[in-house]
Amino acid sequence: MRISGGIIKGRKIKTKKGNSTRPLLSRIRKSLFDIIGEEIRGSKFLDLYAGSGAVGIEALSRGAKEAIFVEKDNLALRIIKENLDLCGLSHLAIIYRKDVLKILSVLLKKERFDFIFVAPPYYKEMQNKTLRMLEEKKIKGSVVIVQHSPKEKVIFARKNMKLLKQKRYGDTILTFLLK
Repeated sequence: MRISGGIIKGRKIKTKKGNSTRPLLSRIRKSLFDIIGEEIRGSKFLDLYAGSGAVGIEALSRGAKEAIFVEKDNLALRIIKENLDLCGLSHLAIIYRKDVLKILSVLLKKERFDFIFVAPPYYKEMQNKTLRMLEEKKIKGSVVIVQHSPKEKVIFARKNMKLLKQKRYGDTILTFLLK
């Protein structure tokens, strides 16, 4: 897997072997950041259910000033750290080994994020649980990007959140919401 743009464009990064994580394909990541555009520059990026860290690393490569990664799997965490070190971006990142649903409230009390990327395991209702938590928080101006399968029933009609855009890439959908 390679970073698709920014200062480390083309850099190879590691991913976890097997199918316990679903790294976002380079072409879909490129499309995601083409949609975000220049707004990424100077932003704070929260990568939930971070897996290999590819999306948060891509955000840093494209100019985000800071990325916070949340992942509970030990091997995935080691891969995120290795990828950040390999790319020379560790100084711009914070990594939490926590369950997203247990730390999200704490993070949102302490910090404001310009972008929140939500990519939990498919078919476990985690998208809806995470969106419900985000909906309850008094945050404004954050763009929430949800990665999900077209076969899942994800509820996007939420108070305090506006559907901005939805793009389908085969068996992956990216939904952009404004909080």
